[in-house]
Amino acid sequence: MNNRETSPTSETIDLKGTTIFIAGVYGTGKSTMCSTLSEMLHIPAFSAGDLISAINHEQYGANKAVSDKNNNQVLLAERVRQLTQENERIILAGHFCIFSADNDVEVLPESVYPVLNISRIILLEADIQTIIANLRHRDGKNYSVKSVSVLLEKEREQSERIAEQLNCPFNIYQMTFTDKDSEYVASLLRQGG
Repeated sequence: MNNRETSPTSETIDLKGTTIFIAGVYGTGKSTMCSTLSEMLHIPAFSAGDLISAINHEQYGANKAVSDKNNNQVLLAERVRQLTQENERIILAGHFCIFSADNDVEVLPESVYPVLNISRIILLEADIQTIIANLRHRDGKNYSVKSVSVLLEKEREQSERIAEQLNCPFNIYQMTFTDKDSEYVASLLRQGG
């Protein structure tokens, strides 16, 4: 497994009132991971896309591009602020990069991440062919190896960048799509607080 962690200190980190950010490109299993972690750790889990959709009523997925990524990040920040006031900790599934309507990679505005109160970032990655198959099954759309490869590369680059800016622990986890995935990630979170 190609799993890696960087951390600003070796001290245990206080996660009270904070957000555990589960990042990754489309099709890496973020939603399933977050749902399982929520059950295992008794921490409420949310999808950034679902939180935004509940406010602006846009639907995301196949052939549905984000109309205003800047405004969406403002909506997300406000909703997460409310959730972290109501909960000791939350798990949030989200992206650092998305596809545009033309399948170009767009980096989401960096200004939102400091206000999400992120205590840890875990980046989920998977084999490109697995991602393509997952997206074909989910969206009924075929993505090229090249476009998914560029998205994966940019997502990793941005996740590392934001973790460094926030000075928070950062892990990269290669998904196997077995029970081992959630067990491993849960163990990382238990170690961190």
